[in-house]
Amino acid sequence: MGSFGALPVLTISISPAGLTFLCFLTTVAKDYSVDVRVRDLTGRVNVAYVNGLGEVEESIITGDLEVDLTPLFDWNAKELFVYLIAEYVTPNSPNSHNQIVLWDRIIKRGESAKINQKKFAQEYRLLDDRKALKTNPNVTLFLQWNVIPNAGALTTARGRGSQSIAMPDTYSPLRRCS
Repeated sequence: MGSFGALPVLTISISPAGLTFLCFLTTVAKDYSVDVRVRDLTGRVNVAYVNGLGEVEESIITGDLEVDLTPLFDWNAKELFVYLIAEYVTPNSPNSHNQIVLWDRIIKRGESAKINQKKFAQEYRLLDDRKALKTNPNVTLFLQWNVIPNAGALTTARGRGSQSIAMPDTYSPLRRCS
């Protein structure tokens, strides 16, 4: 059995873990979604030749993106991993639901969390080997992010607001890709 003198030692050793848990409880039910404006989308589709895949469709999508992620930074948010996703359906395919990251950014605490990009540039290629991009009536772009915490679970949230674009029914000029 311990002595009465061991109680302060026990309290001091448990307090940091208990305090961290109580702090975590303050953010576990927080709504991490904010309003996002994706607008003025334009898209074009090319036929591309990619080593290992052969002939595929490649799409280039541009538009405007505006969001203020400042409210997501609280005491527990260390950084945000933000990414723009294009989502579309490929009919008659076992993998019919497609989500492709077009652009991403890491925002650390203390940095500006406002994104206002006119005619954003795609960082990653949107390739489809099933050729379901040309004439696709509904390619939807939305913003999503992960909140990297100081303590607790990683949170994924989706912005409120998206925009769809109907892809053109003709190909843009041919280009070769490696």
